[in-house]
Amino acid sequence: MNIGRESETVEFKESIAQLDKGIRSLTAMLNRHQYGSLFIGVDDDGEVIGMDIGPRTKETIRNRIRDMVKVQVIPEIIEHVTDDGKTYIEVRVIGYNTPYSCDGRYYIRNVSSDESAGPEILEQIIMSKKTDPLMGYPSKVQELTFNSLFNALRSSGLHPRDDANFFRAQGMLNEHGQYNLTAYLVSDQNNEIIQVVRFKGTDRSSISKRTNFGGQSLIDSAKAVLNHVSSYMMTEIDLSKGERIETDLFDFESFREAWINACVHNDWRTMNPPAVMIFDDRIEVVSNGRIPFPMSQDDFYEGSSHPVNPSLFQLFMLTRLVEHSGHGVPIIVRHYGREAFKMTDMEIVVTIPFTFVPDYVKARRESDIKLSGLDPAHSRLLVYLESHPEAKLTDAAEELGMSYSSVKKAVALLKSEGRLRNDGTNRNSRWTVL
Repeated sequence: MNIGRESETVEFKESIAQLDKGIRSLTAMLNRHQYGSLFIGVDDDGEVIGMDIGPRTKETIRNRIRDMVKVQVIPEIIEHVTDDGKTYIEVRVIGYNTPYSCDGRYYIRNVSSDESAGPEILEQIIMSKKTDPLMGYPSKVQELTFNSLFNALRSSGLHPRDDANFFRAQGMLNEHGQYNLTAYLVSDQNNEIIQVVRFKGTDRSSISKRTNFGGQSLIDSAKAVLNHVSSYMMTEIDLSKGERIETDLFDFESFREAWINACVHNDWRTMNPPAVMIFDDRIEVVSNGRIPFPMSQDDFYEGSSHPVNPSLFQLFMLTRLVEHSGHGVPIIVRHYGREAFKMTDMEIVVTIPFTFVPDYVKARRESDIKLSGLDPAHSRLLVYLESHPEAKLTDAAEELGMSYSSVKKAVALLKSEGRLRNDGTNRNSRWTVL
């Protein structure tokens, strides 16, 4: 089995005997790209040759990285098995606290080589170091616990230590050793409220339901919102063309990417959380802030990865809620185009449109129409045309069991009363229930 080639973020080593050289490569990758992977049990050409993994192999790797690498990083160590039974190990690291040293020396990754980083290179690394707006702000609560965070990390195969070294390595302490905003957001004491608001109609004038998520780690709140919105998903089945065609209400992967991005890239300094707004025809994901300087909008749409809050982003990566590949925005653009994004100096709004009218909207509209004083036939016609805005009158007559002339008269009456409007041409028209 071949797993590819070495690169600026990938290094191969045949055995654990080459671990120190592999760790050197990891620090070089961190200094260049802030992440990287070391594969052990793989030759220089990417062929898996396998290795023996004992009960203490992973612990040996973890301890050796802790001893050799400064600033401390927490590796993710994954055991892989090929189809023919060969075992190899992948060691992943992520870190924004550049520069990183290996056994007291600094290296920089160049293609697939590790070059010594002299004073000039170190100065460039330091000057280009990403700033983290959350690190310098002390948490308003200093008595923090992190049970939820550590459970999530253990579920991802990590075994962090609950001590100052871990908190400092993950950017959770400010320069005075106090817990900062990153720590507060992922702590069990985080009390910021995240709202999912459902509106009646297509604007914000009438709230139908408000659901609050808070009083827990931001990681748990982010997951809870994903689970809540997934309950709105439904699938429409069309058998009219002789084959089964299934259409989802919206692309959930696009929503997931929009929501997680809103959580990790939100301007949390104002403590104004992101929100989800559900309308009759769409979902909007709202986050506060703007795309980071100096990223252009083209860079943004193409998926350039430039975390606004690096320490928070890193923790979401460690818990596998987000990836470093920058594929989230391109996924949304592929499904809904660049017009899905609306950017101002204050916020970014991502719009996920519905592909059909949800059942709960149909039920509410039917109830509203029945309460409007119309006779049952006219009520059923309005409900049908709202659910099928592109329908022909012949379709409505057949579906409702009415004559074509009756439907035509009813439509004329409903138009005259201001309850129904028809837009477009005769060939391509669309019904709007008012």
